[in-house]
Amino acid sequence: MANEGPGSPREPNERETTVQGRMVTDSLGKMRRLGKRLERGGEGEIYALLDRPDVIVKWYYPDVLKKHGSELHRKVEAMRVLRDTQMTKDVCWPLIRVFDERRRWIGFAMYRAQGVKMSYLAHALLYQRYFPGLDRRQVVGYLLRLIEIIQQLHRAGVCIGDYNLNNIFCVPGTQQVTLIDCDSYQLRVGGTFYPCPVGSPDMTPKEHQGVAFRKIVRTPGSEAFSLAIVLFKCLMLGRHPYDIVGGDDPVRNLRRGRFAYGRGQRDVPQGVWYELWSDLPESLREMFTTTFTEGADTPGRRATLAQWHEALSDYQDAMVQGLVAARLATPGTLNRGQVANGR
Repeated sequence: MANEGPGSPREPNERETTVQGRMVTDSLGKMRRLGKRLERGGEGEIYALLDRPDVIVKWYYPDVLKKHGSELHRKVEAMRVLRDTQMTKDVCWPLIRVFDERRRWIGFAMYRAQGVKMSYLAHALLYQRYFPGLDRRQVVGYLLRLIEIIQQLHRAGVCIGDYNLNNIFCVPGTQQVTLIDCDSYQLRVGGTFYPCPVGSPDMTPKEHQGVAFRKIVRTPGSEAFSLAIVLFKCLMLGRHPYDIVGGDDPVRNLRRGRFAYGRGQRDVPQGVWYELWSDLPESLREMFTTTFTEGADTPGRRATLAQWHEALSDYQDAMVQGLVAARLATPGTLNRGQVANGR
């Protein structure tokens, strides 16, 4: 987990005041004291360790442990098996089991990621604050590294499932990318299948829409669709590919395969959004168009991770050689109403 993002001051809640400062015990029997809370998620909270700034602890909520504790414990143990053989250091994988003072399993420890949320990279205003001097060449560098990490996960039989730009961290001024919140990933270990129980409808392919996330079996084809949305949002300063001027919400457009930037481009937002799209190489525009139109219904028509990597590598090379512009639109070309409304 990286440093806390921007936000207004708040009073700690009851759980935070009772958990912070408490002692936990790792599976080796060593006691550690928890520091401040860093994040709060759907299943648990992330705490720093006072004596190990490079390690953090995920403590599941009591009701989550009551309902799914045994299942979560088994999955985390399966993930630790994979970590020893196939995991990259760019994924914040469970390292060691953690217990409370009564020796009850309450979560796990993992290394702390460095950097800034990718959601800030894919934002028409925040990117200048958190990624000073950012240009398209650097954006593409982050995306190439992200694809390489996902390819390694796929080779290990792991699917991300829940694609969320807040769970991808980038270190400004480098090409370093780290994935967090990995205990939700889909995996199969020793013949046991562990689903990804969470997700976002606007990042989920059509074939999985309307299905409980816990019952979905992700595939490389469904992953490629979700990844394409991440790529589009980063290259288009946060705009969703199915956000259409005067149209329905992105999820409804996704289900219908209504991609505004496709062939004909009748619904492309004018101004900087059109410029951002026009600045992309034709090969990338065609891959996005095919993936988000025909590919919405037919997974086989979607660009693969290898194809995205090749096309983005070519784009990066062209920028390095000065053949295409590496500039990004600046906030001055966007009015705040457009940013707030995704227009």
